[in-house]
Parts: sequence; C-alpha cells; structure tokens
Amino acid sequence: MDLTFKLWCPRCGFRGSAGEYHPWCPRCRGPLEGEDLPPPRPILGEGGTPLVEFHSGAYAKLEYLNPSGSFKDRGVGYSLWIARRLGYKCAVVDSSGNTGLSTAVYSAYLGLEARIYVPASAAPGKKSLIRAVGARLIETRTRDEARIMAEREADECFHIAHPTSALFLEGMKTAGTELAGHAEGADIFVPTSSGSLLIGINRGLREAGVGGYRLIAVQSKNAYSLKGRVPELASIGGDQASLLDALLLRNPARLEELARAVLETGGGVVAVGDEAAVAGFREAHAKGLLAEPSSAAALAAFLSLKEKLEARRAILVLTGSSLKYVGLIENIISRRKL
Repeated sequence: MDLTFKLWCPRCGFRGSAGEYHPWCPRCRGPLEGEDLPPPRPILGEGGTPLVEFHSGAYAKLEYLNPSGSFKDRGVGYSLWIARRLGYKCAVVDSSGNTGLSTAVYSAYLGLEARIYVPASAAPGKKSLIRAVGARLIETRTRDEARIMAEREADECFHIAHPTSALFLEGMKTAGTELAGHAEGADIFVPTSSGSLLIGINRGLREAGVGGYRLIAVQSKNAYSLKGRVPELASIGGDQASLLDALLLRNPARLEELARAVLETGGGVVAVGDEAAVAGFREAHAKGLLAEPSSAAALAAFLSLKEKLEARRAILVLTGSSLKYVGLIENIISRRKL
C-alpha cells in the first residue's frame, strides 16, 4: 500500500513529506496532526467494544475487552500497522503499563521487535504479560525516566509516542465513532492522563456530526493536569492516588486541546484519590465489570455526581482490565498497603 499521509505541526507550522513518520514535531517537539491518513482497520479485533447498561440510565463502554485488555489497542494497533508498511523492524514506547503491553502484543503479532520502558511501580501483572509475549522490558525509577530513555531510541525504532503522535490519535477517534448513536444528551466519563482518549472521542463524535454531550474527565490527584483549567465537579477519595497507576502524566502534550474539549462541551473534571478508587473498584466488580482501578475511578466519579446529573444518560468508559492485577486484587479491596 502506498502511504501518502503527511504530518504537520499546528504549533510551529512544520510540514513533513508524504509517508514520513515523526513521533513529535522535529522542530518544536509539539504534538502532530495528520492529513490523508488511511482509515483505521482492525488488526487483532480491537474496537467494537460493547456498551452495556449497568444502572438505570448509566452505561459502560467496555474498553477492557480489547485484545490486550485496554483502550490503547485502538491507537497502538493502527500505529504499528502503519509502521510495518513503512518498513520499521522495531517499536519502542514508554508506558505506565497498558500502552507497553499493547505495544508488546501488536509487535509480536506483526513481527516487530518491541522495547518497552516502564517505571518500576507499574503493575506486576502488566510487566509479566509484556515479558510473556517476548518484548524487551526495561524498568526505570520513574515515569519521566522511562520517557527519556525511550526517546533515545526513536531514531532507530518506531516510537509510539502516544501523547504526541498523530497516528495514535487517529486510532483513538474510533471510540468516538462507535459512541455516535448514543452520545447525544449524555455525560461521558473518561479516565484522563495524556488525554488521547478524551480528545479522540470528542473528535470522532464531532466528525460524525454529534453534539449535545458533556465530557467529564476523571483524573488522579497525583496527576491533576486540568486543575484550574476546567470546572472541578468533585474532589473525592482523599489526597493520595497510588492505586491510579495508569493515570500518571502530569503535563500532557495536548493539554490545551484537552481542556478546550471539556469546556466546549460544558463538562468538567473529577479528581479522584485512593479511597474513592477502591470504592469504585468494589462497585464495578459487584456489577460484574472487571475494570482496573484507574478505570473504575470513572464509576466512583459517576457515583459522586449521580444526584447532580439532571437525569441525563451517563456513559462510563472503562479503559483497562483488572485481570492484569490478579494477585493484588485482595490488597486493593481490603485497602492494605501494596
């Protein structure tokens, strides 16, 4: 397939050549946009996740049923499909766990060598699965150190760069497209760190001509990037958020667009700490929804606002699977120190 897409930077005006990939703007390091990108197509069956009613007027979008157990498969699958066609032999990513596992899984399927940098604090189950599919796992002291080390390999390998990549964001738009028939008049609760999922949902819905929804970002109190930028609808669950290990980015590259998407839809943010995350985790599992703590935080946020939603329909995006936390689930539920 002849790839004729072009990447460009809205910040400084950089424009790349046809079929040339950059993980971020080579001139100013800003996030990139794409034009003439081929439409996403399933690689391992990602996307098309169910929307199920779990409470009167409240629905869950089960993103944890994607092949690697998280919504990241939408962006990673699309990105690595393009990478193979561009002739890359290896892929590299820095991750708190879910993007790393997704990259490992799709690299294994597509025949790419995968190098995954994660902080030592990443969930043990995610790290074990990354190793199980044959990826090279490199643990670092912090999330920032993982980013720095992965970026050093960006010249050699295809860097997923999910906070800045135009390809990753293109894959994320499919989540919005799938919600097009359900979103009007709804409050959509989205666990938010880099913001790619919330932005992707918003772009997908706008391109489908859908309006009348409100985007409610659900953030960890340890990485509360929207604080002071959008209305705070609630702050719940104490000051610490160690359980929200998939929501770690404090300064997302697309923060301005993230805040704008929330504001333009009349939404807001809910800041979540560990006590609320545990309550959301318990409630999710009591309903048969196997969501990891970072995505169960969306349920905690919904419960905190349920009386204020003016009988609007609610959609909770449950982003990752708790099956990656086997061995830690009892500790989470009992609130013992992990």
